[in-house]
Amino acid sequence: MPYEAYIGYLKDEDHETKPEIVSGEPLVLEVRDLDTFERLVVRAIVAESPNALDDGDELWVLDWIESKLEKPWSIQVLEELDEDAAETARSDVNEEDRQAQGKESMKYGNKRRAGSQLPDMMGQEEARKFYQNVAKKRQK
Repeated sequence: MPYEAYIGYLKDEDHETKPEIVSGEPLVLEVRDLDTFERLVVRAIVAESPNALDDGDELWVLDWIESKLEKPWSIQVLEELDEDAAETARSDVNEEDRQAQGKESMKYGNKRRAGSQLPDMMGQEEARKFYQNVAKKRQK
């Protein structure tokens, strides 16, 4: 069964593959089952090569701008975790991003407006992150 995951679960802020993946140790990440489109939090072993794990499934990785990488990675799901109990961290989303989104949504969440207006910064934050990621890649 194929899965999909954001690259932020698999690489760190410096765009380096996480040490757990390099050493073949399990890690906790959020994936989407592409057969059912269900969101799952799992403990799994992940490898960059598509055929690296004997009992592995395809893991399609979405990059920083949500485009699929050319080749799938490999994932072997060891267990599904309760999504509320599991702590998953993406290197491409930080606390500042979460707070900004929360503040922006508060402006449009009261009864009078009921979400009838679009946020002021819609798309601006994503464009800034995209530019920063491209600039980092060019420096390497």
